[in-house]
Amino acid sequence: MTSESLKQLLNIFWLRPETALWRHLDIEAMRDFKFTGRSLDFGCGDGLFSFIRAGGEFDPLFDAFQKTANLDRFYEKVDVFDAYDESYAPLVAKKPDYQISVGFDHKPNLLKKAAGLGLYAETVVGDGNEPLVFEDASFDTIFSNIVYWLNDPATTMAELSRILRPGGQVCLMLPNATLPEYSFFNRLFVQTQDPAWSWLDELDRGRLSDNIKQAASDEQWRQIFGSAGLKVHRHTNHLSKHIIQAWDIGFRPMFPAFMKAIEAIPADRLADVKAEWVDSLKRFAVPFAATELQDNPANAFHCYVLTK
Repeated sequence: MTSESLKQLLNIFWLRPETALWRHLDIEAMRDFKFTGRSLDFGCGDGLFSFIRAGGEFDPLFDAFQKTANLDRFYEKVDVFDAYDESYAPLVAKKPDYQISVGFDHKPNLLKKAAGLGLYAETVVGDGNEPLVFEDASFDTIFSNIVYWLNDPATTMAELSRILRPGGQVCLMLPNATLPEYSFFNRLFVQTQDPAWSWLDELDRGRLSDNIKQAASDEQWRQIFGSAGLKVHRHTNHLSKHIIQAWDIGFRPMFPAFMKAIEAIPADRLADVKAEWVDSLKRFAVPFAATELQDNPANAFHCYVLTK
């Protein structure tokens, strides 16, 4: 049976189902983590992931691509989702089951999108690489899926520990040392420098070279946590090799062309086309998600729940 989160994710990421699959497995990995007390979503982006994880639902007509820009620069590694204007409407069909106190991100456009979801009591613009604006011991629970994008995870972890109250919990998604080996770009081009594979740089679009700055073993991450005064309460591994390799290509290369094709569909036909597309995706995405090898040490990502 399709979980409600996967249904929702396939609907909003229907042109990028590999993203829906990844996010669904993230939700499964952090199933036991609860936001309690004053809470922080550190690197919330547009808020769609946390909204769905919180039990929120969207109208089938809504998707994550409603407001994009710079599609002509897609292969120049430009973030095409970093765009916003007042026409953005998230079409919430069901409110989330809880609220998160603060959504924090460095991109104002994404935070404006997040603010319209009814999930965050407050949104704060800031750079996770810098000292955080929050007071000491000011949060009971923190979630983050961006620590590995930042310049110095040890410094970031010290800051997250500083703002966490004693007894509080932090849930983190962090790449395992195995992740680079599952990347076609890294294995076939970076490691070999074979020019025949240089075209993979356009496929990677900076994900492994620029965005994923840190991939480390469980032992290495635990050393960083310990130095920050945090203890591992729970640890699992998710995102199997075959899942990552499917995501590594996915529908990504066709995204700009897909967007143009969608724009050419008459407005009165789009809902039917999308419904058929999503139903077709479910036929493959649901059984594929079920092939995940749960808690395999070779999986590409760690999910940690830490305590102070």
